[in-house]
Amino acid sequence: MLTHATYHIQNRWQQAELTQMERRTIIIIGFLFCLIGIFIAPLFYVNTQYGEIFFLLIIYPIPALILATLNGYLLRFTELKTQNLILKVGIGLIPILIMTLLAIGKESPIQFIATFGIIGIGITNLIWITKLTKSQFTTS
Repeated sequence: MLTHATYHIQNRWQQAELTQMERRTIIIIGFLFCLIGIFIAPLFYVNTQYGEIFFLLIIYPIPALILATLNGYLLRFTELKTQNLILKVGIGLIPILIMTLLAIGKESPIQFIATFGIIGIGITNLIWITKLTKSQFTTS
């Protein structure tokens, strides 16, 4: 009986290792998509010149890294501590909703950070949700 329980726990642990995205992977993907978002976000503004985009790449990688790191920790914590799939997906959408609310405001650096954050973190969270739902359906 004890060996069966030990085997079952070990088997579940191996399945969890295969289906969960590592926090480092989430952070790297989020950061790279945020950098791409820094290129795309100026297209939403009227008077942006292409010379400014390279200036933005000098200033905004640190906020992009902070956003990606916070998002990585949130998603990993959610993945480990929450069992309900709908709750996991809902928590994964919260950062996107917060950044959408910040992006609606007046034109400011916070609005620009929220705009490229929606692009970068949004794509990252969609990848995470897709991987999460696939893993939930294969383990059930």
